[in-house]
Amino acid sequence: MSSKASVKDVRRNNRAILLRHLLLAGRSSRSEAGAATALSPATVTSVIAELIDEGVILETGSIESDGGRPRTLLELNDDAAYVFGADVGEFSVTVGLFTLRLERVAERVVPFPQSPVRPEDVTEAIEAAIEDLRGHVPPGVPILGLGLGVPGIVQKVRSESGTVSRVVHAQVIGWESVSFDSLSSRIGMRVYVDNGAKSTTQAELWFGAARGVEEAAVVLIGNGAGAGIVSAGALTRGSNSSAGEWGHTKISLDGQTCLCGSRGCVMTFVGADAVLERWRGVGVREPGRELVELAALFDRWRAGDSHAASVVDTLVHHLGVALSNLVNLYNPQMIVISGWFGDVIADNLLEEVERSVRAFSLEQPGQDVLLERSRLRRDAVALGAATLPLDQFITTGWPHHTNPLFERTPQ
Repeated sequence: MSSKASVKDVRRNNRAILLRHLLLAGRSSRSEAGAATALSPATVTSVIAELIDEGVILETGSIESDGGRPRTLLELNDDAAYVFGADVGEFSVTVGLFTLRLERVAERVVPFPQSPVRPEDVTEAIEAAIEDLRGHVPPGVPILGLGLGVPGIVQKVRSESGTVSRVVHAQVIGWESVSFDSLSSRIGMRVYVDNGAKSTTQAELWFGAARGVEEAAVVLIGNGAGAGIVSAGALTRGSNSSAGEWGHTKISLDGQTCLCGSRGCVMTFVGADAVLERWRGVGVREPGRELVELAALFDRWRAGDSHAASVVDTLVHHLGVALSNLVNLYNPQMIVISGWFGDVIADNLLEEVERSVRAFSLEQPGQDVLLERSRLRRDAVALGAATLPLDQFITTGWPHHTNPLFERTPQ
């Protein structure tokens, strides 16, 4: 590596450190940024000046300092760029438009025409949503890309020509080696794809219950189940990005057959379909009816209905077993319960599940772990997906065609 390249890399890294600090801090003075990042005052001053010139950072007032001049506050410029984040759910896709500070501007929910969803249905729904949402982006403001949170394993694949793409393996909905590469040309921006549970985990790490936590597990529970594992403050991906397939770990050797073809998977005990099947006798497939049915279940449970009590006790028991396996394997400081059904569980059964986890965990890790409900609720997957293009921008800088300085350069 040449010295010129090395200097460029160091400057890019310093820029990324300061941008990430401002994203998470919200507002910060130059001296606070230097203290938080361990960068020298000269480096902070130089990089901040560059980012102000690009319009990425704004000076937004000042605060008094102890015995000295007032300190100027800095924050990311909301209108410097926008990003899209999409949550591919079981019955619909939710596409959100976010500012550079990841504040939601608008969203569209597009239902799928059938279940299980086909990849082409996802592409068409996202294309329609983005076409509608573009109207909320001010003229001339760049869009950094679309982050896509999907069910299944997202694997990085390198072709013979060296091109890297990501393919999705989602056995439970019949997807095998599905690529969304064509979506990029259809919507005119780069597309970043990740597993929904990992997207949720990233959102919880940056903005939610797991912020500042070094060791954590974030579980995503809907009709299926998955997890994101955080170690040393970073998301664990595994050798081919399949780490966290918690929903397909086994907690019974003779349980129901899972959609993956195996038996006794966690999702066949704690997924919403499985719980509703025990409650009503058949899984509820009509979109929008699940929450109504679950509300009825918990109403009857509180009223003392014996069948409802049996269904709830079974859920608490098996979820406690499944989460205790995470406790014993990874020794997390915290487990965050998320996902649309995870939110229902946390709202109604958090204390019961916590007792069950402690009962099935080894005493030492079990007594220390905290169970928390998601602070981001329904926003988690789409928000986490939106971090993908934003993190790419923070790490590598402007894509050449969206650089405001490049656009202002005379031809």
